[in-house]
Amino acid sequence: MSKLRPVLRQLLILLLVTVTYTLQASPNSPSNSQVERSRAKIVNRVQQLDLPLKVATTDDFTDRKINEYLELGHRSTERMLGRANQYFPVFEYYLRKHHMPASLKYLAVAESMLVPGAVSPVSAAGLWQLMPETAREMGLRVDSIVDERLDLYRSTEAAVLMLKRLHGEFGDWHLALAAYNCGNGRVRKAIRLAGTKQYSKVQAFLPGETQRYVASYVAAAYAVNYYGDHGLIPYELEGTDYVMVHRYMNLAKVARECDVRIATLRRLNPNFVRGYVPSNVSGYRLRIPSQKKQEVQHFLWGRPNLVELPRTEDLPAAHATAAMMGYDPQMILLGVSAERLLFKRPSWAFQSLRDGLLMNFYDSYQALALA
Repeated sequence: MSKLRPVLRQLLILLLVTVTYTLQASPNSPSNSQVERSRAKIVNRVQQLDLPLKVATTDDFTDRKINEYLELGHRSTERMLGRANQYFPVFEYYLRKHHMPASLKYLAVAESMLVPGAVSPVSAAGLWQLMPETAREMGLRVDSIVDERLDLYRSTEAAVLMLKRLHGEFGDWHLALAAYNCGNGRVRKAIRLAGTKQYSKVQAFLPGETQRYVASYVAAAYAVNYYGDHGLIPYELEGTDYVMVHRYMNLAKVARECDVRIATLRRLNPNFVRGYVPSNVSGYRLRIPSQKKQEVQHFLWGRPNLVELPRTEDLPAAHATAAMMGYDPQMILLGVSAERLLFKRPSWAFQSLRDGLLMNFYDSYQALALA
């Protein structure tokens, strides 16, 4: 057996040399110059995206992630792009509201592929993959009834404020994104070990996943902006809208009364864990298919709920709807109780109060009614 070992070693070396030569000689294997040209093209495109961090070059991991988005996983990417058409306007609103770079919206792609009900093995959840403790620190409700990490609007604002706080702490977007992934405590420790805040040196002291996190964000941004060059087409999804719900409301009942599939309501509202909207003074957004909004609103008119008629170009129609239902929004604004709206004619005191106020502002606002 000992005599065979040198022979086997020589055969193995010969095999490795042969395989290496074959791969180098293969007409299908890209040359180093082709790889470099492709990478330079990607970097040039990324620099045009106006990301909040500087990308001087890409690495093998970034190139692999871009290939996963645009080649290997193109079907899931097309579905993600369809969801992006719905979610990005919401992301952009909150980023603009808090004076943050609009391109941070791509971070949610790297986090969850824009799957609103996504839950990781370590219990991070939602579009922005917030941990339960972190979400509660940011003011979100996370319990067995409501998980606001799965709420499109509230989770987005919480994530934006968290990113703003992290950037304020570190003053660098590379470090802020790293802290979003692994926590600001680990980033502070990595800075101490590196003896500097320079990200290229801090990176080596971060957890393995976090070391690749900035690259994942860059790859997501690239995929969202250049998918068309790779022949991808976003999935067409049905439009969605929302109504505000302030009182207890069972999703199954809304689905039954308004001819909406319960599976659709559950998919659009994964934040209502038990399948109902609990009472809340501030109200919860109930996401619904756009074509069903009028039916859902009419259903809610007959329930003990504050109903909002969105402002349109045809305000008289909104007033006519309220009048048809027997409600006067002006009376609500002036404090008339709900139970007296239908049966109580305006008193002399009420008329005097209304005449004494400048009510011309009313036509510029949304019509409200309390059923």
